[in-house]
Amino acid sequence: MIANQDFVILSTQDWDALPTRKHRFARRWAQQGNRVLYIEQQMHWAGWLADIGNQFSRAWSFLESPQEVEPNLWVYTLPLVLPFFQMVAAINTVNNAFLLPVIKRQTARLGFHHPILWAYTPHSADFIGRLGERLAVYECVDDFTASKGLVHPATIGRLEERLIRRVDLLITTAPALHDHKSDHAKRAVLVPNGVDADHFAQAADDLQPVPAAMRDLPRPVIGFLGSLNYWIDTGLLGRIAREHPDWTVAHVGPVDMLADMSPLQGLPNVALIGRVPYAQVPDYVRAFDVCVNPYHLDGVAEHCSPLKLYEYIATGKPVVSVDMPEARQFDGLIAISQDAEDFVRLVGEAAVQHVNGTQARIEEARKHDWARRFEAVEAALAEVLRATA
Repeated sequence: MIANQDFVILSTQDWDALPTRKHRFARRWAQQGNRVLYIEQQMHWAGWLADIGNQFSRAWSFLESPQEVEPNLWVYTLPLVLPFFQMVAAINTVNNAFLLPVIKRQTARLGFHHPILWAYTPHSADFIGRLGERLAVYECVDDFTASKGLVHPATIGRLEERLIRRVDLLITTAPALHDHKSDHAKRAVLVPNGVDADHFAQAADDLQPVPAAMRDLPRPVIGFLGSLNYWIDTGLLGRIAREHPDWTVAHVGPVDMLADMSPLQGLPNVALIGRVPYAQVPDYVRAFDVCVNPYHLDGVAEHCSPLKLYEYIATGKPVVSVDMPEARQFDGLIAISQDAEDFVRLVGEAAVQHVNGTQARIEEARKHDWARRFEAVEAALAEVLRATA
């Protein structure tokens, strides 16, 4: 077990975002007796202005010391930076030169010495070797060259390649991502996403109640769990709602500003529940009759490992997914569509028929529990620690 280390995590998510592997691994390192500084995502001035209603205080949050949110775990918010840093390499260099002393100041405040630098940001190569770190890890969870927004694919690809060449260990989350990114790595390991299997299995307990917001929705309820973002095919959700006006299409989770919500507007049988506390998520999913995974089939889907697929399977409920690589590993336990028409058809079949396999899905999910994923990550890091001792 790795303990008594200092970790500096450069994340692409804020601490209060929907929990992902970033949050889970940070907690596990801290629970094992390591000290962890979780640095929230970089936000640029244009993004802050676009979301100023929710992010107003962020402009000066960096003036505060790191906040201890759990034993051995501190969270720090970076100052706002210049936009276009994922489009113009020179701007990224300027931003990193500005942020480097800020990060050093926070590690000094906490008394960190020779930390393990754990990066999720593909544009952080400038920090490697300049934070006094013992070693550096890049955990690549998405193909950032396929991202939308203020991103230039060639620029972010070059920045990421530079980072991969410099770190001591590359961790990827999907086979296609591993094949695409590992050529330039010193060491590379594939560790897919996982699930809190026992937590989500609570959704299969029909004897427990469902929340009031879900109780009176017309059945069947076709459910989507997680953040609605630009990579989700909201048009496919809208098509289900239009073709089956007596059903309910329910979304449980936040809506990102980049999501295209126009296909869902004005549809009376679409229920946007919003984000709910993690502890209550199984109660809401308990009301789902079918869980759907409607990704746009593009570079994002080709290279990602969707958390929601593992979470859906852990509930034991019927699942319909578009044909993406991560879905194929569960073929036989979930229905995989070939096109939009087939997707709606499969949802219809699952909605009106009793679909067997609840226990088989739950048991499959237990093979992908977060504890196993963490053990794989820890083993890879331990090997690098031995090699660099």
